[in-house]
Amino acid sequence: MRIRTAVLLCALAPCLALCAGGAKQFVDGIAAVIGDEIILQSELEAYILLRLNSLGAPPDSAVQAGMRQRFLDELIDGKVLLVHAKKDSTITVRDEDVERELSAHVAQIMAENRLSAEALEQELRARGSTLQKFKAQLRKGIREQILKRKLQQTFVSAASLTRKEVEAFYREYRDSLPPQGESVRLLMLSVEVRAPDSVRQAAFERIRSIRQRLDNGEDFAETARKFSDDPNAQNGGDLGFVGKGSLSELAFEEKAFSLEPGAVSDPFETRLGFHIVTVKARKNQMVHVQQILVRVEPPAQLIARTEAVLDSVRRSCADPECFAAAVGVYATDAKLKAGGGNLGWYTKLELPPDFVSAFDSLGAGSVSRVIRSANTFSLLMVARHVDSRTLTIEDDLSILEEKARDIYAQKKLIGLVKKWRRNIFIDVRL
Repeated sequence: MRIRTAVLLCALAPCLALCAGGAKQFVDGIAAVIGDEIILQSELEAYILLRLNSLGAPPDSAVQAGMRQRFLDELIDGKVLLVHAKKDSTITVRDEDVERELSAHVAQIMAENRLSAEALEQELRARGSTLQKFKAQLRKGIREQILKRKLQQTFVSAASLTRKEVEAFYREYRDSLPPQGESVRLLMLSVEVRAPDSVRQAAFERIRSIRQRLDNGEDFAETARKFSDDPNAQNGGDLGFVGKGSLSELAFEEKAFSLEPGAVSDPFETRLGFHIVTVKARKNQMVHVQQILVRVEPPAQLIARTEAVLDSVRRSCADPECFAAAVGVYATDAKLKAGGGNLGWYTKLELPPDFVSAFDSLGAGSVSRVIRSANTFSLLMVARHVDSRTLTIEDDLSILEEKARDIYAQKKLIGLVKKWRRNIFIDVRL
């Protein structure tokens, strides 16, 4: 099995030769010296192959010869940024940030290539390396990437642009902006069903009494089995190891990561209800969590009534005008209500998971089944469905502003790198 190298392209330069794989072996040497940094010939060759792959160009010698200097200049510019960042005493990199990104990169490699940790170790041993050595090289590259990223954030601000500035960018670049692929314009009708205050108060009293049991020395896992409404209650509320960004409830994640192993939280609330959590262990920027949950649920009759209303809208509205009118009547989300439920355009790859699972067909006028997320009930409609479309000011202002900021920041960064290059020793040895 061959590890796909594109996963690592933006992560690091020092590992490129290792990650490129394949039968060809490079005789190493120094391609360029930039201040205290060097670019190895093997690093350059691996980078060339990866860049050609990203451009969809054939890796033949003629193409390589024509683009070799361009790719070497890209690597040199990166080293110039690194040298300048290391000289800036205001820029620091925390070890925990490096380890978090390292864990994410290794997990991505394994997921992309369907490898277990053991299989990855075997793959690396076959290349004359080990997982430990590979992580050490990754760690160095990631630290350098964070340094360069922080330098860019310091010197190239991503300030908000006015509508006139975005419109000027659009006029200049509209012909070079790539078309969006297959896309749908979505409308959403969303209704949050709130539990009465009496239900919420009863749930709070219940979670408080559970916390008192824990204070009196009762075992957390046994208490979870007896009293928790969580699906994992029979496992003692054990959720296993979780990483940052892996949970849909931010308040839950923040609480879990704030605890030291063995500590038990006070009761806290999310949209699901009231929780108590404890952390069993920490490992590789992850925490092993147990929880006790007391759900706060609206009365069944109120849920059934809401679902019936939305199902009626689903069956009766076959056009965007009807659906938007229903949003105006029933929606509890003020922003959606004011905009007639308009969510804007999504490419097929950007569709929300619930939306994809709710539809067999994405034809215009399609309306999803009722989708429930905690105590929020929603319908989604495809207002339009096109095979391809171009970006417009009217529909894509936020996307265009982001692209404009990126272009303007890139131009500013190119100018800074040109200036910094004049003050850094550079020796190209090819």
